[in-house]
Amino acid sequence: MKRLLYFLKKSFDVFDKAMKEGSTSFISKQLEEEENIFALITMGIFSGIPSPPTGIVLRILPHMSREISIMIKRSANLDDVFGEIMGTFDVD
Repeated sequence: MKRLLYFLKKSFDVFDKAMKEGSTSFISKQLEEEENIFALITMGIFSGIPSPPTGIVLRILPHMSREISIMIKRSANLDDVFGEIMGTFDVD
């Protein structure tokens, strides 16, 4: 009887640990996606998406340092041939 109870307790402990790890990874993935959506909404003017009022964006800006650094790193790695060609002309 003691072995059965010990086995059941260990089984439930393993099940509990697996459920906690699965839900934690799901929540962290969801947070990452929501941060990406948040950055797209607030910085969407660069891609042609209408943005919220400037005052709101300026108040949120200090909280977006991580997203801005990611956008700068991604844009630095791109070869923008069209941008380089347009940079040679005097376009206002």
